[in-house]
Amino acid sequence: MPTVRVANLWKSFSGRPVLRGVNLEVRDGEYFVIVGPTGSGKTTLLMILAGILKPDRGEIYFDGKLMNDVPPEDRRVGLVLETFALFPHYTVMDNLLYGPVVRGEDLGRAVSVAKEMLRMVLLQDRPDAMPSELSGGMKQRVALARALTAGARLLLLDEPLGALDARIRSSLRYDLVSMVKEMGLTAIHVTNSIEEAMEVADRMAVMRDGVVEQVGTPMEVYENPSNIFVADFMSELNVFEARVESTGDGWTELLTKEGFRLRCSRGPIDPGEPLLVAVRAEDVELEPGRRHGLNAVPGRVVDVEFILGFYRYIVDVDGRTIVAEELLDRGAFRPGEEVTAKFRQDKLLLFKQERGVRVE
Repeated sequence: MPTVRVANLWKSFSGRPVLRGVNLEVRDGEYFVIVGPTGSGKTTLLMILAGILKPDRGEIYFDGKLMNDVPPEDRRVGLVLETFALFPHYTVMDNLLYGPVVRGEDLGRAVSVAKEMLRMVLLQDRPDAMPSELSGGMKQRVALARALTAGARLLLLDEPLGALDARIRSSLRYDLVSMVKEMGLTAIHVTNSIEEAMEVADRMAVMRDGVVEQVGTPMEVYENPSNIFVADFMSELNVFEARVESTGDGWTELLTKEGFRLRCSRGPIDPGEPLLVAVRAEDVELEPGRRHGLNAVPGRVVDVEFILGFYRYIVDVDGRTIVAEELLDRGAFRPGEEVTAKFRQDKLLLFKQERGVRVE
């Protein structure tokens, strides 16, 4: 039985649907990430799981038990927000003890549990510190320890690293997952960052406009996107409108609107069918000089950007722009340089033009 199951969940605000029939299962002990653009319904789903919002219809189950009418304090859920939501005038220890004290739990036992949680998040020497005295990373760990002190079995994390600078955010990703795994908890982590999702998730869900578009491991979703939205969200895409020219056993040749001939490792597909052909920016290989041929398109470098260990090239090919990303171990091309963009046939993705679904 999965720890969390959501069945046909709907939620609207002022008549505008925010969740539209969401179905989702999160397994026991899983670190599950929900990713999607702003406004896709991620945080609303999290708030419904926490009991802060009520769904318009649909069911929520924890370990097979219907939770729709269970109040937040009885769900054994820990909610960690981007802002950490610590009480600014309470010490670290008092922040941890607030929940147990309000619920009338034994103070001595609550203090013992809080000390153990601080030890686990490496803040055992800061119980008397005020939140204003802590770094962003320390505040994030206090927020996590507070959720654990409250006896949470399920952690709901809404952009838990979003308020931290890039260096701290990167280093804390591993710590966060390690702590959750060590404690045997289930976690649902919401983020806009595909990099963060790829790094921490056991499995992930991609959402758009209140709908779950795809669920799978990070590599499953990256390698086999269900539609063009998921593919484009996971990686920067170059997309061409095309028609099938010929097809065979395991291959299809297409002619794009721009007149490029592309062969991909898919088939057989009916000749004449209109499709979208997509290639990820990291799967475009640039070579010096202009050459026109199968899966080879001549162009000119318009701009070059240096981004975290790779070059990002903007290339003009017959009046339209494509993007290529290459690691720094290759020599850099310069703006104005003539190049050939090569597309490997096993890296080309095909989608239906009408609905954008993947052609298998």
